[in-house]
Amino acid sequence: GGLVSAAAVVVTLILIGTPGAQRDARLDAARVRDLRAIEQAAGAHLLRRKTLPESLDAVPGVDLRRTDPVTGAAYEYRVLGPDLLELCAVFATDNARPLRQVEPWMRRDWPHTAGRVCFERQLDPRSQAQDPD
Repeated sequence: GGLVSAAAVVVTLILIGTPGAQRDARLDAARVRDLRAIEQAAGAHLLRRKTLPESLDAVPGVDLRRTDPVTGAAYEYRVLGPDLLELCAVFATDNARPLRQVEPWMRRDWPHTAGRVCFERQLDPRSQAQDPD
């Protein structure tokens, strides 16, 4: 009985990760949601003003989180073209591991490894109101 229980615990930890790894994955998911919200707010601004906000501080939205939930460091935001943005964050995990990620759209649309990762986002202002799935 005891050996089977111990083996089950080990298999579970391998599949879903330690509590610390789960916490890291949840924080990375929050980072992705933050970047996505910044992208959507910038897209809405592009639709209204025909230009992207020049800086992260200029992106409209009182409830936007512009900083990492752990370190407090500002996310990176760069305008690369009339409708092209670069958003960067530092992640704790690699979200390519399917069992670590609750929301499949994050792995598909915001794939990242551990460390600093940047995403180039081509904004189409007409599609900003749509949900990811």
